[in-house]
Amino acid sequence: MNLQNLNTDGYTDKVVASQEAENVWNQFTELIKLNISDLKYNTWFRPIKPVSLNGSTLHISVPSKDYYEMIIARFGEMVIKAVKSVLGENGKLSYEIISDMVDNNPETNETYNDDTEPSHYSSNDNCGTRYVLNQEYTFDNFVKGKNNEFAYAAAISISNRPGAQYNPLLIYGGVGLGKTHLMQAIGNYIKNCSQKSSIMYISGPEFTTSFVQSIRYNRVHEFEKFYKSLDVLILDDVQFFEGKVSTQDSFFQIFNSLYQLKKQIVLSCDKPPHELVGLEERLITRFQWGLSVDIQPPDLETRIAILYKKCETEGITLPYEVAEYIAINIKDNIRSLEGCLKSLIFDSEMTKEPINLDMAKRSVLKFGGIRNKRANIDISTIISVVANFFNLDESLLRLKSKQQEIVHARHTAMYLCKELTGSSLQTIGAHFGGRNHATVIHACKCIEEAISSNSTFKNKIEEIKEILLTK
Repeated sequence: MNLQNLNTDGYTDKVVASQEAENVWNQFTELIKLNISDLKYNTWFRPIKPVSLNGSTLHISVPSKDYYEMIIARFGEMVIKAVKSVLGENGKLSYEIISDMVDNNPETNETYNDDTEPSHYSSNDNCGTRYVLNQEYTFDNFVKGKNNEFAYAAAISISNRPGAQYNPLLIYGGVGLGKTHLMQAIGNYIKNCSQKSSIMYISGPEFTTSFVQSIRYNRVHEFEKFYKSLDVLILDDVQFFEGKVSTQDSFFQIFNSLYQLKKQIVLSCDKPPHELVGLEERLITRFQWGLSVDIQPPDLETRIAILYKKCETEGITLPYEVAEYIAINIKDNIRSLEGCLKSLIFDSEMTKEPINLDMAKRSVLKFGGIRNKRANIDISTIISVVANFFNLDESLLRLKSKQQEIVHARHTAMYLCKELTGSSLQTIGAHFGGRNHATVIHACKCIEEAISSNSTFKNKIEEIKEILLTK
């Protein structure tokens, strides 16, 4: 695609340019996705729409000036690099501020280039939701189980009466258990009930970055004024404030103001408030003013229900034996569970085959199943499986035979022992006829070189791993 020769004059050409803009935007977002989490992409980049392409400048629309400024503050350098990668060294983005949340008057729209410095934090605009919530995170899409029933009930309660009780609401639990989903569901529910409510969802790291930017541009007062103007503040991963004294002090002022005005505060962290190390006592005390509820890892039935809920959303048919297999093998968090399902769906689409148990086994290897299975694999099992794979008697792998076929199988077994067990090199060598650690190192090096130079052999190694990890 030769971007330099695009003609953007005339109605017909503008239609073509819009298609080109779409193509360029898709290339741009693919690069962005490689560098940020799905949550950040859905929150900050998904709402942006490509408008037109003019030479090496891509025009896009964003919801508000505040939104634009926060993107520049958080992702400016990454955005510039991605734009230049797609459009060349002269590539630029032009941000059109479409204020359709306020009115439809085109005179209220503004345009900025990607090298513009953030100008201010606006606290008096009439825009409803300050930062875009992920629309997929709703109560309808949240699977309630014994592990999260109290957190769910509290979230429903404050959504119906924000600021009236349970303020602040603090949800704590491990990674990937649904805290972010539940928090954003609160925001989406309140937004749907009251379009005028000023709602903001932000993570602890993003809040800190924004605060640092306000110091850099000498705008701390405007920064705090902006947050104090909110009706609902949803702050994820507050444990990130640990050890950051200035950030804590600023948030303390914001918290007090919102609390006194009976504005709803929703927080999350990875542990109970009293276990937060490096957080000022005055903040911990305030976190405990309201209600603290935990979310535990989901049980088997809830994990299966989560899989079926996701499949319902995606319009996918999932055999029960597949759902059960995934749920049995992935227990740590919902994120891994959904990641495994996405891998499974992709596998099915690529092979054009219906989802089956063999596909599920391959997907489980990528998402948590390996970690759960490795503890049960011992050296004897690996020797037995490798010998069977190469159609050899396992006793041959322990002999000091120099026959190439046996050496190859023995090296493979040693390599897998090092990869899949916590055994020392000396222990591994002892299981192969009393060989020393130097022999094991040599064997592993030979296999690593073979894997890097021979894709067929690499596939064989993966096949043996699959046998071992799904037994």
